[in-house]
Amino acid sequence: MSASPDSPQDVPKPFPVALILWGAAGMLLNVGIARFTYGVMLPSLRRDLGLDLFASGSLNAFHLAGYLIGTLLAPSLGRRLPPWRMARAAHLIVVAGAIACALAPASALGFSVLAAGRLATGIGAGIAIVATFVIVFEAVSAAKRPLVSAVVWSGLNVGIVGSGLCVAPLLETALGWRAAFGFAALLALILAVAFPPAGYRTERGVSALAAEQVTLPEKIISSRWLFLGGTYLCFGVGYVAYSTFAGVRLTAINASAFTIGTTWTVLGLASMIGSFATIPVLTSERLKRIALIVAMSFGAFGSFVAAGGSSVAAIAGAAFIGFGLASVPTIVSAYARDRTDAQSYPRAFSIVTAFLGIGQLIGPTVGGAVGDWLGSGAIPLFAAAAFGTGALLAALDAFALRRG
Repeated sequence: MSASPDSPQDVPKPFPVALILWGAAGMLLNVGIARFTYGVMLPSLRRDLGLDLFASGSLNAFHLAGYLIGTLLAPSLGRRLPPWRMARAAHLIVVAGAIACALAPASALGFSVLAAGRLATGIGAGIAIVATFVIVFEAVSAAKRPLVSAVVWSGLNVGIVGSGLCVAPLLETALGWRAAFGFAALLALILAVAFPPAGYRTERGVSALAAEQVTLPEKIISSRWLFLGGTYLCFGVGYVAYSTFAGVRLTAINASAFTIGTTWTVLGLASMIGSFATIPVLTSERLKRIALIVAMSFGAFGSFVAAGGSSVAAIAGAAFIGFGLASVPTIVSAYARDRTDAQSYPRAFSIVTAFLGIGQLIGPTVGGAVGDWLGSGAIPLFAAAAFGTGALLAALDAFALRRG
């Protein structure tokens, strides 16, 4: 979950509604369906393939490892390809990976096919998201980018809500999880072929990504950067551990399909509210200083509540987690932008994002191992510990900044 640096072009431009909707659809696919629908379909997928929690989490880790690889490959590809060609190629990679997942056999071979497919969809998603933000940001003025970013990221929340509305077939039938991967392949194909509109298909390379690798200020290694990176790592651990296994936890306590669907719907709606709430928060210096602490604290409290064995606890926990789900990446991006100059920002932000990538690999694997060892109820407590540690690091980050 990351955004690309600002484009240097600040001239007034017409508002590209179709392009922004294309970007939001990309977020729906590459984050909403890829990460959060997986949590809903996991109980039926585990049943069909006979997977334990560690193996189930590992499949999500393969996807997130691919996402990290794709993000790291994007700068090099950006020197060779225009962004629209990057986005098209990336979504075609997602098509191939999603089809492989949909056709995975219900046998010992199935895990290997799913792992390869999840890795491919992650690589494609990582490249596509970077290219998408470059295309969209270059099409709007700098003043409109915070709003546009929130709208594009809202696609993630639509994906979460959609997963909640489709929970019955995803949970109860083998066809459900295969159909979800099939739908992902179809949507990726549409995104690759139909958009971006021809007017945004420039042939020049991605200037923001092809910038020279500058030497960062020495303070990039200072406590203020390490605390920020550590907070982002903890966020990655917490939200992926929760989202991967929330469906498993709910089925373990015999929650109804209605409760599971409501939990996902509330998570998506709360995430949308939190995403748009960051716009006024980040314009206030006083609120901005505590924004990351509050967002991580919401995640810690929500995960702790979600560990309860009732439907009410699950839904209430999802609401609190959702408030920080899409807002944390936006806040971290703003913090990183404030702490360095425009020339150094792309590299600085990539370093901070690498912390997130590490956390996203730890969350589903360690969370799965914890669940196998202590039971599914321990997973949200593990997520709460990660979020809580992140909130503490965010507080130390704010203290370090205040001391100069």
